[in-house]
Amino acid sequence: MRWFGAGPDATGEDAAPDERAGLVTVYGTDDGPAGGGQRPARPAPAAAPFAATPVGGGALGTYPAGSRTAPRSGVRTVGAGVCLTPRHVLTCAHVVNLAVGRDRLEHAHPGAVELTVGFPGAAHGARGTARLTHWIPPRDEQCPERPSPVPPGARRWRGDLAVLELACDPPPGVAPPRWAPMSGSQTVRARYGTGDPEHTAYGRVASFEGGIGYVHGGSTGAAIRGGYSGGPVWSVADQRAVGLVVAMVTHGTGPYDPTMTNRLSWSFSWQVVKEELTAAGAGGLLPECADRVHRQRAPDRLREDLRLLLDRALPDEAHVRKHAARFAERCRLPHPEDGSLPTLEEWTEVLMTVDRAVPALAEVLTPYDPAGARALRDLARLTPRLADRWMSPFEEQALLHLLGTLPDDVRRRVPEATRSAFPYPLPDEVVDGTGLSDPRVFAAYARRWVTALESRAGDGRQVPAGTPGVPALLRAVEFVAALSNPLDRRDALRRWNERMAGHLGIDGATLADRRADADQWAQTSVSAPPRLVVELTGGTGHGRTRRYDVGFWTDVGDGRLQPAAGAGADPLAPAEIVKILHKHLDRLAGASVGQAWPTVELIVEHGDLEIDLDSLGAADAGPLPPKVVGTRYPMVLRCPSIRRLADSDGVWRRRWRALGRKGALRLDAAHDDPGRVAGLLDEDLDASVVVIGTPHGTRARTATWCLACGVPVLLWDRAGHAADGAGVFRLDPPSRVHQLPDTVREYRAKARSSPDEHRARPVLVWDDPGRPLPLTAHLTDPSERAEL
Repeated sequence: MRWFGAGPDATGEDAAPDERAGLVTVYGTDDGPAGGGQRPARPAPAAAPFAATPVGGGALGTYPAGSRTAPRSGVRTVGAGVCLTPRHVLTCAHVVNLAVGRDRLEHAHPGAVELTVGFPGAAHGARGTARLTHWIPPRDEQCPERPSPVPPGARRWRGDLAVLELACDPPPGVAPPRWAPMSGSQTVRARYGTGDPEHTAYGRVASFEGGIGYVHGGSTGAAIRGGYSGGPVWSVADQRAVGLVVAMVTHGTGPYDPTMTNRLSWSFSWQVVKEELTAAGAGGLLPECADRVHRQRAPDRLREDLRLLLDRALPDEAHVRKHAARFAERCRLPHPEDGSLPTLEEWTEVLMTVDRAVPALAEVLTPYDPAGARALRDLARLTPRLADRWMSPFEEQALLHLLGTLPDDVRRRVPEATRSAFPYPLPDEVVDGTGLSDPRVFAAYARRWVTALESRAGDGRQVPAGTPGVPALLRAVEFVAALSNPLDRRDALRRWNERMAGHLGIDGATLADRRADADQWAQTSVSAPPRLVVELTGGTGHGRTRRYDVGFWTDVGDGRLQPAAGAGADPLAPAEIVKILHKHLDRLAGASVGQAWPTVELIVEHGDLEIDLDSLGAADAGPLPPKVVGTRYPMVLRCPSIRRLADSDGVWRRRWRALGRKGALRLDAAHDDPGRVAGLLDEDLDASVVVIGTPHGTRARTATWCLACGVPVLLWDRAGHAADGAGVFRLDPPSRVHQLPDTVREYRAKARSSPDEHRARPVLVWDDPGRPLPLTAHLTDPSERAEL
């Protein structure tokens, strides 16, 4: 075994690996999560000749008394997984679904999930917990351009992967396997989730097409069945993992002999797994493939540079002995304690292949050899093969810990602070702030945030000649720190930034300049505006005599909705609703800080999309001019019932993240068919703003079609106009789309003062996923209410 416990041994030959070392058992409870339950499996169509059944779940055989692999009472093995890194586990998404008591091929994200896992390769049946970090749902293979749930009875599918992060380091003996591409005619084996030898299934990759390998099981011994999903497909000849077990093929109800599918299963190849993980943003977790496992012995510039730096930093045995154990611990690598020492060749190999090893060594050397440590830092920052991971593991964890201590009001504003720090567009994982009030959601977001910003080389600002640029991550940390209160959290983030700047050789005045930018922004920015949320349900009657059951909630800007007083249990007419609106809005306006001004979010059903509360004055105004709510306060509509009925939450969130990147999509008289509108919107899943210009009387119907396709921002005119279009409201360029609610308010005020010049009566749907709705707005479907 190597000194650092990974890679080829001192002779240059690969040590014989064992797939049990990387095998992970995934457990679920017998009754699923609290309040939930196992949903019935999807039925296969009667005409299907064959069906594929995910092979997670189900016990296999019996467990003898005293067996260390026997599941505990109330706990069952639902599948397997395989170590992708020392702290990350790769498995199938349907195994996660089974573990939390959902339908195997459920497409929707399960939320903040924490599972119990076991380690068959460790002594004494060790167990731990792991949380879900990446979700690649099972999707229909026939619709690659539009990810859709797997239809009932499908014979194969795509996606169906999940990555879990262990809560702590795995026990000794657990290590990621090496991988190789899958190909036809490979002799392979797979293990049941618990790793029991008697349940090892042997077979052959009889056919390989489209990235999927069909495995024909041997005539004797175990066969791949329930509990094998998510485990590695192990090539006997290559001694490498070549894929992931997914499903067994069972006969349907057609005129086919059941023996035709006896011992037949299929697996995702390693090639497909890599593609899926990379597309999902988990490419940084991928180990080197087999075509690079056999280390290059040809001259390599990075290898030579590392070896030269090691020669200088570790000139003799005393230096090696001083730093080897501390370096191994920083990189979470096992190492012997028998007095032996690693060779410089081994050390170079680890620096070349282990994530964050170069900055980890720099961190160890800093107190003893600052110049050598700085040279390693520069190499990590400037070498493309290392540049996206220039922090040491300890530095990364320290930053994540500090972010985790931020108060709730700051956590919610991290996406806003990050957007304000940079003039260019940022990836979705940085700007999507949905649900950040939940600490578990924020913890996952913080990891994505750090990963995305660490890979950006600089913040785009000038620096003094001869000094390194400021990484984007450091600038973003300054902006987050500027929001933080009390001061101890702000100071802790700034001290972390100062230490990193010192390690990287960044000029102190340069960092102070970034800090001044952040302070200036924080002084002029305000938190999310307060809002009054009004939900109208059960409308009866017509026009302005229509009456509604009404609920009122206030949000002072911190994202928390508090019930507000209404007018009793009786239904209200529009004029009565407006009167109550003004009372709440006046109180919110009086409590506003800085430039924050209350907004009104009106939750309506699809039949009330053209309600005109924005143009109504309060009843019984007397001799005073009536206060019109839509001219004093931004008023927008939301209609979650359509979106939820159409199962379009995923595309809704995607479209919102793209807000401001493109101009508005305009619909005219030619778009008179729901299929035509849906097809147009499905062509561009980033289309986020739609202006509806269909004939008068059809616009609310067209808006319903758009809402069903997940469009978050809709604008149309409820009034009729002449063909010349004079006085019609015009949408501003996309760079100002975030100001649209207030722009519409201003127009409504102009229309009130100059109705002949401003004849449009704009309706704005503004459905922001970052602004939570009251619980009742999510319970429009009686079946959902019963389930919750």
